[in-house]
Amino acid sequence: MTRTAAQVPAPSPADGVRAPEWDEGLDCWVVADPRLAQQVLNHPGFASGTFERSFQLYMTDAARAEYRELTEFLRLWFVQADAPEHMALRRPVQRMLSASYVRSLAPRIEEITDECLTELAAADLPQDLVPAVAEGISGKVMAHVVGVDVDPPVLHRWSRTLSLFIGAMYRRDHALAAHQVMEEMAEALAGARAMEGFPTDTPEDRARTTATWAMCLFGGLETTASLLGSTVLTALGDPGLWETVKRDEPGAVTDLVESVLVRKPPLRHLGRVVAHDQEFAGARLSEGDLVLVSLTGQGPLDEVEPVEPESVPPAAVCPVTGATASAAAGAAGGTAAIPAALAEGERNLVFGHGPHYCVGAPLARLEAAVLLRRLAARFPHARLSDEAAVWGPNLSYVGLDHLYVDLGGEV
Repeated sequence: MTRTAAQVPAPSPADGVRAPEWDEGLDCWVVADPRLAQQVLNHPGFASGTFERSFQLYMTDAARAEYRELTEFLRLWFVQADAPEHMALRRPVQRMLSASYVRSLAPRIEEITDECLTELAAADLPQDLVPAVAEGISGKVMAHVVGVDVDPPVLHRWSRTLSLFIGAMYRRDHALAAHQVMEEMAEALAGARAMEGFPTDTPEDRARTTATWAMCLFGGLETTASLLGSTVLTALGDPGLWETVKRDEPGAVTDLVESVLVRKPPLRHLGRVVAHDQEFAGARLSEGDLVLVSLTGQGPLDEVEPVEPESVPPAAVCPVTGATASAAAGAAGGTAAIPAALAEGERNLVFGHGPHYCVGAPLARLEAAVLLRRLAARFPHARLSDEAAVWGPNLSYVGLDHLYVDLGGEV
């Protein structure tokens, strides 16, 4: 632990607040109430180094020694650091992924989207949108941003392999596969365009910079593919909504993306570590306890149906698309259920909160909006196949393994 005891008062339970609960099966605290979740994500009493704590809890001394290079690689991801280190490491990436840069990517994202839709159209029925389009777009966009010549199936294999290890560090087979992926990523990133301008003078600099861009690759793949698939599923699953998308009314597409982010968020939870013994909202937490912070207002085994807080700060406008959740009800044409709080423009936590707010959020939103527009323009008669959606089983990610569609012919 690098944190010291917080010098701010811990929140006390309030009327209607769902207090932190200890989950015996998961062996961690669960914070599901959105108001408490915001506080945990922005509270100095909760550290971000969940990997380090998991290494201690779930890997033997022998395994940590054998895979020390892998654990060091993951420990260097700046999402595992806290202030001031986190901000120092995050700032150059945030500048690189600025709103103006993301806006400049729109023509390239349109080209990539058309390439992926063409590939889908050439596939046999029923056409599976997930590998060809959702994973294709997210993979090609991230390869372009980072500057690596790696195909989407390989990128997504890397991401899934690392996810398996992160979720089950006690398994030697996962550690072995993740170690191999780490080496493949490092080799691919050695000549990546994104590495230019980042420190590489010393072995320590190269390790940190490589880990940073490996983390960015990882973060822009599975969750973005989930968003793309869920967005198409939502649009094609409601005829009235699909007509609204095809008309491309002002704000309709971007606000539909916002509504999907709330209803089917790609990531359900974030992890934190209790930095010191403390009482938080009526629960007694001990140093080193793991905390699962809900981004949906639900517990880990609940159905994803977000509970909106009664009073939270106004939502920030996306600097790329200009979207907020405020017009989502209008985008849905009155046919898709949108939470009342969402329609009033309140904040959701789907991209996190506070200093760790997802640096790639504008890019993911833009990819989803471009996909909807290009799909509607090229394939206005697209529809879902029977039993179209096949969801992947995961407590933290909400993603489709398959989404079968019939494109219905190109205009």
